[in-house]
Amino acid sequence: MSTSLLSKVNKGPQVFINFRGEELRRPFVSHLHEALRNVGINAFIDSDEDPGEDLENLFKRIEESEIALAILSSKYTESQWCLDELVKIMECSSKGEGCKKLWVIPIFYKLDTSIVKGLDGDFGVNLWKLWTKPGGVRDDRIVKWNAALQDARNKTALILKESSEEMAFLAKIVITVQNALTRNSPQSQEDTRSPPPSQGGGRGEEIPKFHSRALSRTESGEQRLKQLEEKLDVDCNDNETRIVAVVGMPGIGKTYLAKKLLAKLETKIVRHVFIQFDSERSKYQGLEWVQKTIVEDLLKKDYPTSGSEGGNVLENWKEQLREKKIVVVFDNVTDQKQIEPLKNCDWIKKGSRIVITTRDKSLTETLPCDLYEVPGLNDKDSLEFFRSQICSNLEGNFMELSRKIVDFAGGNPLALEAFGKELKKKSEDCWEKRLGTLTRVSSEEMREVLRNIFEKDLDEKQREAFLDIVCFFRSHDESYVTSLLDSVDPKSAEAGREEVRDLVDKFLIHISNGRVEIHDILFTMGKELVETTNKYWMLSSNSAVSADALRKKRGRDQVRGIVIDMSKMEEMPLDNQTFVGMSSLRYLKVYNSLCPRHCEARCKLNLPDELEFPKNNIIRYLDWMNFPGKELPSEFEPKDLIDLRLPYSKIISLWNRVKDTPKLKWVDLSHSSKLSSLSELSEAPNLLRLNLEGCTSLKELPEAMQKMKNLVFLNLRGCTSLLSLPKITMDSLKTLILSDCSQFQTFEVISEHLETLYLNGTAINGLPSAIGNLDRLILLNLIDCKNLVTLPDCLGKLKSLQELKLSRCSKLKPFPDVTAKMESLRVLLLDGTSIAEMPGSIYDLSLLRRLCLSRNDDIHTLRFDMGQMFHLKWLELKYCKNLISLPILPPNLQCLNAHGCTSLRTVASPQTLPTPTEQIHSTFIFTNCYELEQVSKNAIISYVQKKSKLMSADRYNQDFVFKSLIGTCFPGYDIPAWFNHQALGSVLTLKLPQHWNAGRLIGIALCVVVSFNGYKDQSNSLQVKCTCEFTNVSLSPESFIVGGFSEPGDETHTFEADHIFICYTTLLNIKKHQQFPSATEVSLGFQVTNGTSEVAKCKVMKCGFSLVYEPDEVENSSWKVTPRIEDKRQGRRSSFRTAEEDDDCPIATPTTATYNSFNRIVSYFKKV
Repeated sequence: MSTSLLSKVNKGPQVFINFRGEELRRPFVSHLHEALRNVGINAFIDSDEDPGEDLENLFKRIEESEIALAILSSKYTESQWCLDELVKIMECSSKGEGCKKLWVIPIFYKLDTSIVKGLDGDFGVNLWKLWTKPGGVRDDRIVKWNAALQDARNKTALILKESSEEMAFLAKIVITVQNALTRNSPQSQEDTRSPPPSQGGGRGEEIPKFHSRALSRTESGEQRLKQLEEKLDVDCNDNETRIVAVVGMPGIGKTYLAKKLLAKLETKIVRHVFIQFDSERSKYQGLEWVQKTIVEDLLKKDYPTSGSEGGNVLENWKEQLREKKIVVVFDNVTDQKQIEPLKNCDWIKKGSRIVITTRDKSLTETLPCDLYEVPGLNDKDSLEFFRSQICSNLEGNFMELSRKIVDFAGGNPLALEAFGKELKKKSEDCWEKRLGTLTRVSSEEMREVLRNIFEKDLDEKQREAFLDIVCFFRSHDESYVTSLLDSVDPKSAEAGREEVRDLVDKFLIHISNGRVEIHDILFTMGKELVETTNKYWMLSSNSAVSADALRKKRGRDQVRGIVIDMSKMEEMPLDNQTFVGMSSLRYLKVYNSLCPRHCEARCKLNLPDELEFPKNNIIRYLDWMNFPGKELPSEFEPKDLIDLRLPYSKIISLWNRVKDTPKLKWVDLSHSSKLSSLSELSEAPNLLRLNLEGCTSLKELPEAMQKMKNLVFLNLRGCTSLLSLPKITMDSLKTLILSDCSQFQTFEVISEHLETLYLNGTAINGLPSAIGNLDRLILLNLIDCKNLVTLPDCLGKLKSLQELKLSRCSKLKPFPDVTAKMESLRVLLLDGTSIAEMPGSIYDLSLLRRLCLSRNDDIHTLRFDMGQMFHLKWLELKYCKNLISLPILPPNLQCLNAHGCTSLRTVASPQTLPTPTEQIHSTFIFTNCYELEQVSKNAIISYVQKKSKLMSADRYNQDFVFKSLIGTCFPGYDIPAWFNHQALGSVLTLKLPQHWNAGRLIGIALCVVVSFNGYKDQSNSLQVKCTCEFTNVSLSPESFIVGGFSEPGDETHTFEADHIFICYTTLLNIKKHQQFPSATEVSLGFQVTNGTSEVAKCKVMKCGFSLVYEPDEVENSSWKVTPRIEDKRQGRRSSFRTAEEDDDCPIATPTTATYNSFNRIVSYFKKV
């Protein structure tokens, strides 16, 4: 235990722990409390207070503490004391009255920071409930609570994920607290830098995540420097030695940033040195040179003779070096020996600053340093930088050309500078030509830099791996690429993984969403390198040239990969000796670039009777589209083959006998219409994926497939001759696709580990009882199973099932009355079935989100109460021509489509309130429901209006826009009377009432009557659009959608009668535009479009408009009041009337205040 820590015990708490006791006291906080005390840190929790003491004493403990740990968890906002303590903690962190400066370390305990930011889910609901609980005082505490939560979120945080190990995390907290307590100076004003690194830390230790909204407001170019300054603490507010490694791809600006940092640090620290390593002089810049340079440059003023002697000069002069703080920049580090002096930092005085720049982050793994990866410039900064290089205003077409060049440069300043030098003072034609060559020709400056890196920084295996990826594997899955790059040597099975990792560390490739990607600039350079080497033959276009190249004898044994593009070739024969002698050939690809997704185009390479390969070939990747042979050459040995792709081939079988394929993982024989046998693949124990889609001659699968112990994916889509599956067990299989196997009649379970099963379009008439054993099944697709008559009751055993699709199973009448709860089911598609009634067990589908019952003539009413289906968001009832009535609608419904329900008369009056924690963008379509009664129309409007009252939460957003939130449509001719501004035709112009935007305006209500004149929609999209323009101020017109639909497929919609469209839309941030309050006149124009252009046949006959206001009493305790609509005719604001008072008016709808109104309440208190 350190003396400094021991001396502080018993002098009041050093660390105050703020947490939700009910949730975390045992065991997490109790273990943390004990761990801190075990290392001599006086940590305080509420149970340490003496019984009977006033709880206000906790605030005194906060004031006395040096560090506060604020542990935010899912139930944190249930406790008023937690929140009040947090407010006090944040006051003390900024030296509030009566406080000393407090270092705050937020800890997110299995809680995502985005939940705190948006006050989402229970976290936000509990905060709201706490503020609105009966007997509570609704003052501005909610503002303070929110501010404290957001302040905590913006500080450097320690984050415990669900999957993290708690004991390791506790140790990490202790180390962070120890490091913070050893600081001699208080926490900096902003407190946005990372916690001090622990001894022996480095890249092996998880670095706490950094969260800051403030940084996003700065320009990207400045932001990079600002982030670095904070990491390094250029203001030198502490005595902690900080080492930061600045890493990134070539040309990204590492040296530039390091020099900027040095310029700032020079004003704080007298001794400084900038050591720049040069690859051309690397043999002279060894360890001894580095040590000598450090000593001479740092001590030359105080000790002129320093560094003149030989030996370890750092050791000789370390006492003198430790006299003062220093700044050392190691620029362009390419070898660990260049930073060897940092492995022992006993010559560095506490409080010094060390910066390393390198394009290989693996070099810093052994150092206790913080890593900063330099991001590219954003589009705006890139364009400005490029403009500065060409000294032009970028007028006319030059602006568009510049954007394309900037996009290609991908934020790389060196590339932008090089392109700028190339194009400066050049004509538009030159720009156009250069743009056309960007993907083929690098700039000379970039080419020189990148070639130097390729030749000097990479070893032979890394160079080969990089070019392999350039030629064959860009944008492929990482695990796939590493498998293909693995060394042929079985003792080096992880070589591919190491090579990929090395290239990532050197920023020559990167992993994005699990795929291997290459920056466009590096990709162009890679293709240029390919052209200069004899290892890769890229053949295309000219048949004669390609034929000559393939006949070339010299260097054949060095060829590593061949790519043949047949798109522009003439038909040509292929010599049977073409590949003989290519003992190094790993990758062979024959394709058509004009048909990248494969097609039935004819192969332009005519094979001899027996194409020969090297006897000991090491081919790992064979991709030959439209392979013309009946089988692969008999002499071809696939012992090293990993990926075999022969789509649209003419093969009947793979080989003439079974061959050993121990490494084969991927096989694609799709659309090989003559393939009839797979027995030759029986010796492929490591096969992962087998694609046999469209193999229409394949009648059966061999029982030997049972040997494929690792097969996870089997695609048999469109194998129209396949009758059944063999009676085998394949426990590894997770995805089985039998779609459109039209002769397939009997399904047997061959794997109980299936997760997705596609049986759509098959001839099955039922499912086996063993289907109930598939407890991992997530998706079951039975669409278009025309012979399917029944489903087994054991479906209820499918505990993981999320999607059950039974569309167009026309003979299916009963839906099984499942006795077990299907708690995971989210999607249930029953459209086009003959199911007349849903069973009572439908209530057990508690988490169902989408229910489709469309095109069912047997349904007359839905006999189940949907009012308790809180998660149901999409309900589709299209063309249920005999549907007469609808029950109470689900409270969180977002889309109800009842188009073409020509017998529908009644829709139940809504009694269940919409839940405001859900997104409220909603559409309710009743087009062509000609029998709909007026009281039902009122009920629909009432339901829509209920949901619209929740839209005010967004009105303090940053942009002035209209956003359509809630809409409905149904047959009708008249605009409801409560729309107090009405006009004939498609344009409504009106003068707004005085002070119309004062008070609590939350949005507008719009109504449009459209005459369709028998219009038949061909585009599957119909939209009623409104354009709003304030005619007396210079604001840009705003457009938004009032209503309509957009659906996939080729179904035509016909509209016979006039229809009414009603929508509620929000009016966001009316205060941002200074001219907006002075707007007194508005013009609304309406038109019907198909998504791209106006539909002339559809006419807007009438339109209506009303302003929607909040209730006047914000603090009404019951919150059961009605929003007001401005009434010009009576000179007042009027509430909606009930249906009993006026058939044209919607039923009165109470408001339920919930946390979704949080922004509105917070903003109210901010104003007052």
